[in-house]
Amino acid sequence: MLATTAYTYEVRVRRGDRWIIHATYNTDKEATVEAENVLRGKVSAVRVIRDWEREDGRHIEKVLFEKEGSGEADKDPVRVTAIEDAALCETDEDLLGVESRATINRLLRKYFEQEVLTPTEVMYNFKNLRKLMYHDTLLPSAVDRVATIHSRTTEGNHIEASNKLHRAIDTLAARARQVEKYDLPQFEDATIAEVRREIQSLRLAEDTDFLTMVALTRELSSSRSWIGKLDFAMKVKGDAKDNHARAMVDDIVADILGSPVALKDLLGPSRSFGDAVLLHIDLAMGKATGNRGAAQDVLDLLNPLFSARLLPKAQFVLFDHIARELKSPNALSRHDDDAQLLVQILDRLLNADGVVFGQPMVEALVERGARVRNVGGSRAFGEGVEEIVGCLAPGWRRLAFLSDVAQNESAANIQPELTALTRKTVGDMRGLRAFCGPQAKPREKMALVTRMHEKVVHSNFVEDLKHHLSEKLDSGLADYLTREKVIERIDNPALHLRQRAYMLIKFCSSGVLIEGKSAMMARKRVVSYLRQPNFTDHLVDDLQDSSEKEGILRDFYALLQRSGF
Repeated sequence: MLATTAYTYEVRVRRGDRWIIHATYNTDKEATVEAENVLRGKVSAVRVIRDWEREDGRHIEKVLFEKEGSGEADKDPVRVTAIEDAALCETDEDLLGVESRATINRLLRKYFEQEVLTPTEVMYNFKNLRKLMYHDTLLPSAVDRVATIHSRTTEGNHIEASNKLHRAIDTLAARARQVEKYDLPQFEDATIAEVRREIQSLRLAEDTDFLTMVALTRELSSSRSWIGKLDFAMKVKGDAKDNHARAMVDDIVADILGSPVALKDLLGPSRSFGDAVLLHIDLAMGKATGNRGAAQDVLDLLNPLFSARLLPKAQFVLFDHIARELKSPNALSRHDDDAQLLVQILDRLLNADGVVFGQPMVEALVERGARVRNVGGSRAFGEGVEEIVGCLAPGWRRLAFLSDVAQNESAANIQPELTALTRKTVGDMRGLRAFCGPQAKPREKMALVTRMHEKVVHSNFVEDLKHHLSEKLDSGLADYLTREKVIERIDNPALHLRQRAYMLIKFCSSGVLIEGKSAMMARKRVVSYLRQPNFTDHLVDDLQDSSEKEGILRDFYALLQRSGF
């Protein structure tokens, strides 16, 4: 249903020759009290405006209160933050996407931190959006900055890019203004799912999810605390299996954690920049333990959600933030432990699948490596790669990193150096100790070598190098099977033939062998059994019941078929 309230009351502050919206209220009394409070500070003048929106969308304003102040405070105006990249955005739906919101969060960081608001709270809440639109030349400056980036990256026209962005903002503002009139249910003790069902039952013209986000942002905007906003999101999320509710909470958390101030409030102050980066990585992986002063109760609610990958947008924002931190000129530490902190960062960001967050993180790590060596220009990428490789051990971690480096377009410029570094990773495959590490268990070693072989096969390495690596990995694993008598240990003569055969077949299909020499060795042992005279009789010679024998044989041949024999 439509709300009966016809007026809103804005407190505006004069800055230079412009009037800036300071706050918006539903009653003139609240607005006047706030105006009087504002006058006690350093302002040149203050007004209370009664705003009435007609049915045709036009606004009728009337000045109810105006007073001169003691003069403006000597503080820098809020300006847009310099950015070098921006998500492409042409429609209002594009604006609401996670990558666009992350760009807006970086671009208008000072404004959002001053107002304790997120992009979501601004875009779904017309009062907040109107305040931003009237905040000096902040929004036009932001649009101009993004349009410049868009026109440069797409080789398009700056004016056309700017017009598309303005149209998207106007369309979103019109949607937000229209639903501002709706009397939507409040959350109080309700969950997102409950409020969403109630909104759905109202059968309003706007999309139900959009209206649910409007209701959410009305509640969020009332909190002037980042932790308060996170706490609210955790309380209303309801069942984690509810995809609609989880996606909305994900949007909210992503925007909040896009603020460095919010991250500090959540995790507590760190001793150094490097320690903060480590803590941000731990949070993105759901393993964070806050510093002194952290909001540990909220952190304990977030960790399981990140660990289970139930907040993909928030994870994207965090890893994007981490990559930008690593690219920054900030030293990891004020002391001499930069190298140690970098090793710890690499321990978290590199696994058998490669570098977490893909190419953006690869580039960030390489750039950090180049900074360590204080090298720039055309040598930076190669020197950066060498520095990072020098921080990695054992060999499989170097190979996993270099495999991801090979996918980067800059790798073509360092092909000889890349080849030399990569060949060294498989230089010593004896016992797989140097390649897998001395602490790795036998099954872990075999799985790592096989996983790296798969990674090499699907890599962008040149064919000669790819063939060399594949051969070294396969031969190294085959040698390990022989040296450690792995197949002989599985094929224990003390066990019945059936047990030995089952264990060998399962070993062949366990995923820890490379389809080459190593797999052939295990398969050869299985085939030797199958070729034995009266093999099937020996397989069940310890059983008496004929139906049981038939069942065992049927299961055995089914296992053979599933295993590729």
